[in-house]
Amino acid sequence: MRLKDIDLNLLVAFDALMRECHVTRAAYRLEISQSSMSLALAKLRTLFQDPLLIKSGSALQPTVKARNLAPAVEQVLNSIDRLVHEEQPFDPAHAQETVSMIVIDYIDFVVMPQLASALQQAAPDVRLNIVGPNPRRLGEVMTNGEIDLALSYFPSPPDSVRTRPLFNDRLVGVARTGHPMLQGPLTLEGFCAQRHVAVEPAAGATMYNALVDDALRRHGRERQVALSKPTFLGVPFIVAQSDLIAMMPERVALKFRALAPVTLFEPPFELEPLTINLMWHDRTHNNTFHRWLRGLITQVCGDIEAQAGVA
Repeated sequence: MRLKDIDLNLLVAFDALMRECHVTRAAYRLEISQSSMSLALAKLRTLFQDPLLIKSGSALQPTVKARNLAPAVEQVLNSIDRLVHEEQPFDPAHAQETVSMIVIDYIDFVVMPQLASALQQAAPDVRLNIVGPNPRRLGEVMTNGEIDLALSYFPSPPDSVRTRPLFNDRLVGVARTGHPMLQGPLTLEGFCAQRHVAVEPAAGATMYNALVDDALRRHGRERQVALSKPTFLGVPFIVAQSDLIAMMPERVALKFRALAPVTLFEPPFELEPLTINLMWHDRTHNNTFHRWLRGLITQVCGDIEAQAGVA
């Protein structure tokens, strides 16, 4: 079969099928109908003279040939992507892209309102698909194309991920206004005697909690965690109606202070700062659109930093 007789869109379908191992999910990924994806799979089987995906119980599994083809097809698609995007003049006003981006709810409060506004003005046809974090799979989901960007505090990103520091923050304490603990100087003993709300964005992660617990451990102390949750949403209202206290990034704590009767306080021990990073994979590093988007995110975060008066 000659190259001019091959529909190169079949390679895009092959890539989606290999990533999902599911016809319906692959169709959803490419925003086409299930019947169109089934037809593409039939054509691929003819093209490669192999079933490619075979039933194993209730699931589909790639054949040996499909597994061997997958890296080569991915390389071809990446080469075509670089060729098209780097050779064409780029105008964000006419960009029509969908970007999947990991954003923790802290960043949702602090960055996303301004980023959404800037994106709407500069590139109104760009769609952001925001998903929650999974620190144990960050490298995997970026490598396989599930995720394009991550905007998060992530102390130890995998080696396969590129990073750019955006701004710094720090953890502060939050308690209800009038909390007995705040009536006098706060001691380490008094802090540890309180019952705490602990926030960690993903099960088994050691990000925010590790900063607090490791610092206390160096003093031979530990806190009493009465409530654990994956998001900061709701924390100020929980704290405002109880004697529980919480530690959270200062930028979001300041916003919460306007929503509930809470008081911010300095913890009685030193904590490492939080560095918020932009993260992406090599597969999008040279893509013109992604370079522009990373620049926009950097600019928005720089504006936030300047507005906060942080050096």
